[in-house]
Amino acid sequence: MRNVGHKSWFSSTLPGLWLVAAFLLGGGAVILAGGQPASAATVDRQATGPNPECTGEHHSPSFGGTMMVHSGEVICSNLTSFGGAIVILGEVRGDVLAFGGNVLIDGQVDGNVTLYGGNVSLKDHAQVNGDVHLCGGHRTQGDVKEFHGSVFECTKSVGMLVLSDNRGDFPIWAIAWVVLGWLLTALLPEHVMLVRTTVKSKMRRSMVLGTLSIALAPAVLAVLIALIISIPLAIIVSVGLVAAWALGTVAVGWLIGAALLKRMFPQYNAPLLQVTVGLTVLALPGSLPYIGWLISCAAGLIGLGAVLLSRFGTRLYSQPRQPLPL
Repeated sequence: MRNVGHKSWFSSTLPGLWLVAAFLLGGGAVILAGGQPASAATVDRQATGPNPECTGEHHSPSFGGTMMVHSGEVICSNLTSFGGAIVILGEVRGDVLAFGGNVLIDGQVDGNVTLYGGNVSLKDHAQVNGDVHLCGGHRTQGDVKEFHGSVFECTKSVGMLVLSDNRGDFPIWAIAWVVLGWLLTALLPEHVMLVRTTVKSKMRRSMVLGTLSIALAPAVLAVLIALIISIPLAIIVSVGLVAAWALGTVAVGWLIGAALLKRMFPQYNAPLLQVTVGLTVLALPGSLPYIGWLISCAAGLIGLGAVLLSRFGTRLYSQPRQPLPL
């Protein structure tokens, strides 16, 4: 009965995660990044209904490959790409969002252009009626025909490398989490998988243990430092907690990404893609005041508890119901 309760509780959280992902992929990431959800022209067109001049729409994000908008083509929707390129030679009446891919514009974009970890190239005939948010990449441009927005680069100041400012540029630490997730998943796949399995099967217990560990850690470290001779042990404990927090957060992100892709795009089940989507969804709310940090802390506490229960991913805390997808 207890396992059934855990399964029911976990399943009840999936619709909420699905809504968060749909919000982010459908333009919410631009809102969290401090930009406008759409240009004024786009809002007016949506209010008056479909435009007969539109030749197509892209409602689903692209994973890898190249999204091409040919010359003379008019796309009346947002464009979202994970790990692929976007080439715009025609017109896009919506926002353009790319994670880990490059964007080339030699046509018209009636919306914002947001890139995380990619480069944007504005050619001579480019027309952008929105802002360009660039984080972790570079911008090149020729003799741009029309550009009515502003360019925000989150890497221009040292402060933005840790936290975004009121403009809400996407913080570099979010990209760092994705890169860390790739490294841990590639180098220690079994450990991350065992922690992820523990999170899924013992989520409540992991949350309680993680919260107790963080609550007691200051007192334990204070005693060790006061003893002087145990200072090296205090350093080891501190490093161990940080490592456990990182490993647990990556495992939680992998679990979230796998659940989202399974429901939305079951054909995409690559572990690295699941980690990318999960950590991105987990990191973006962190840019919100107050509630964002609560979400990040909750994920970290659950992950920390799961790491401790699984002894840093070296054993199964409970028997899984199906083989692990290593």
